[in-house]
Amino acid sequence: MRTVASVCLCLCLLALAAGTAAAAEVKLGVNAPRGELAAMSQWSELGKYLGAATGQTLTIVPLKVGDLVATVSTDGIDYVIANPTQGVSLIETRKATSLLTLDNKTGSQFAGVILAKKGSGIATAADLKGRKVMSLDASSAGAYLFQAYHLHQKGITLKDVNHMVAKKQDDGLLAVKNGVADACFVRTGILESMVKEGKVAMDDFVVVDARQDPGFSYVHSTVLYPEWFLFAMPSADAALTAKVKAALLALKPDNPAAQAADIKGFIEPLSLDGYVAAMKALGLPPFK
Repeated sequence: MRTVASVCLCLCLLALAAGTAAAAEVKLGVNAPRGELAAMSQWSELGKYLGAATGQTLTIVPLKVGDLVATVSTDGIDYVIANPTQGVSLIETRKATSLLTLDNKTGSQFAGVILAKKGSGIATAADLKGRKVMSLDASSAGAYLFQAYHLHQKGITLKDVNHMVAKKQDDGLLAVKNGVADACFVRTGILESMVKEGKVAMDDFVVVDARQDPGFSYVHSTVLYPEWFLFAMPSADAALTAKVKAALLALKPDNPAAQAADIKGFIEPLSLDGYVAAMKALGLPPFK
């Protein structure tokens, strides 16, 4: 009887442990270039969607742009929605795997914008020399890498300008509007979003080296690059990763999670080769 009771107790403990493991918290880190509150507003519904689809609790963790790679490496993050610059570093240094590319309202690509204050006399990259230019740090794709590489290809470096670093992209636009900076780097869509929010007006700015690409509606200065990616870290459970990927590929534009994130969904991962080339040309980590 004692043996039977012991076996039953072991089975109960194993079942309890299995149930606890199934309910274990899974962390989904998200890049937060516009701050923590904006990131939570954008991605919380996606966390709920994935929780319902996988049977796991997914906790959204907003991550500062400059700290993302280090935080993912030390804070038990299982999955991360990051810009590809950060993703290249995660792949090279932390063995991350690219799972999916974000499919935005304007498609699976985005670009960088160089914005100058209207009336500043700045219209081309050459006009930036000696002027006050604000960007995010070098870990940002749309608010640093794209523009820095664009200037590099024209023989201009950030040593040729009075470079300042902002904490979030909104700050750069407001600095230009208020005359604190002459120009700023932001990713496509930020200007249009802030105009819609009533924070700035289109007429406040000039798009430096403005270009047009068929089917892409946002103002931009650089060539187009693949959008943000979803990456899986080595700590992520393989079976759960398969469920997460399937659920995100099945995400429809009319789903509340997609609407809150202002995206259409996700697609199979695109190539990161363009990012690697730009990062190597600029001598950025992990190729420094």
